[in-house]
Amino acid sequence: MINDAPSGNNSNFTIRVPLMMVQITEPNGSVLPISFDWTEPDGQKVNVTIDRVVSITPEAEIKSGAVGDRYDCEIMGKRELLYYSKLAPRKWFKILPVSEQEYNAYYPLPGEA
Repeated sequence: MINDAPSGNNSNFTIRVPLMMVQITEPNGSVLPISFDWTEPDGQKVNVTIDRVVSITPEAEIKSGAVGDRYDCEIMGKRELLYYSKLAPRKWFKILPVSEQEYNAYYPLPGEA
């Protein structure tokens, strides 16, 4: 499902996919993810429910340098890593492995269409 890499992908190309997350913010400021919307490769939108949060680790996302937390979650029996950026604007995202062609289409160089 959401953690599947494209077939034939043996590169290290990844993209940051923003997530529309439903979350609970506790009085002490901690944030717990509940569910998010995901678009499958065929264009179908799915609401994904997080079964449980296994761990929360303060971690910077290396590629962009975003400061935040890494949430190790269990979703439909599989482990997924989700990230919450603490810098404004605060947002949720998932790191998705892609092919080099998909990477170049997602992050075009300046001057490219």
